[in-house]
Amino acid sequence: MKVANKESIHYLKFCIVGGLNTAIDFFIFSFLSYLGVYYIIAQCISYGCGVLNSYLLNRIWTFQQQGKRKRHEFLKFTVLNIFTLIVTSFLLTVFHYKFNISLPYSKILVSVVSVGLNYIGTRFWVFKPLKR
Repeated sequence: MKVANKESIHYLKFCIVGGLNTAIDFFIFSFLSYLGVYYIIAQCISYGCGVLNSYLLNRIWTFQQQGKRKRHEFLKFTVLNIFTLIVTSFLLTVFHYKFNISLPYSKILVSVVSVGLNYIGTRFWVFKPLKR
């Protein structure tokens, strides 16, 4: 399989997993917001649920990592997602309070940024291709 085709398949799978992660994240965020949970706490909880799903599905299905999980792999994944959580929480605050965009629409905008950051970090840092 050509490298470009393989990369396209990885990206397509990543987007499918990302769509599921985003749905999980958005649903939990919306539910917690409805219950009156402070939006940053709701963001942390909902994002964490999406992250757990992301790690499992991307490791097994998208990037097809074989063998035992390496401690540094999960550590890198965690660091990447903490970074993304900080960036998205900051942007959520800016979009909602500075630009007066409703929380659900702010969450959608933030999710677009999150997908881009996570694909690049996951593909080329966490589950980077093995050198042959």
